Amino acid sequence: MSLALARVREFLEEYGERAALVLKAALQVTDKYRAEGKNALGDFDYKGLTQTLKLMGVEYKPSLLLSKLEKEYGIIETTYKSGNQHWWRFVEEDAVREALEEEDEVEDPKLVMLKVQAAALGLEEIKGKLKLLLSKKRLSASDKKWFRNFAFETLPLVAKLAQEVVEEGYEDPELLEALRVLKLSLKVASKLKSKVPLDLPSLEVEE
Repeated sequence: MSLALARVREFLEEYGERAALVLKAALQVTDKYRAEGKNALGDFDYKGLTQTLKLMGVEYKPSLLLSKLEKEYGIIETTYKSGNQHWWRFVEEDAVREALEEEDEVEDPKLVMLKVQAAALGLEEIKGKLKLLLSKKRLSASDKKWFRNFAFETLPLVAKLAQEVVEEGYEDPELLEALRVLKLSLKVASKLKSKVPLDLPSLEVEE
């Protein structure tokens, strides 16, 4: 992977959808000027960029992001600037196009859903808590209460996610954490076996 592509990816990751829209609009202006054979002072200008953003339904002044693109990431550079004009050129145009194409690739919708669910469950945090419980010689009352709540409230959701991951054959590291959480949960349960009092109501059984 080129350094230029890495910088564009970093910029997109840091500034999200607005960053992608600004770069897409800048490329549209660039392509438009080239197609028209315009005697341009660079690849794109501020006026053309803002007009294109408006056509895209974006009411946003791109000045800040343009400054970041140029001064912090070196993705564009000024080719001409006056009182009422500002033009830039792409330093590595191919890297920008490649990064945006990656952004536009449609991922498996079910995979996306499972990743979102995994993030919402906070699997890393849960795994850390379970490891902490396993490392203790003796669990406190609050530890046992946490595990009981976890077992009946969160664990069923983790199990459902893990089952989907296994059935679909996904090997994404984020999703495989659900299986690791299940294994750790079982170890904690074994540790607590016959030591966790269950607050069950007394039942009379007729013989």
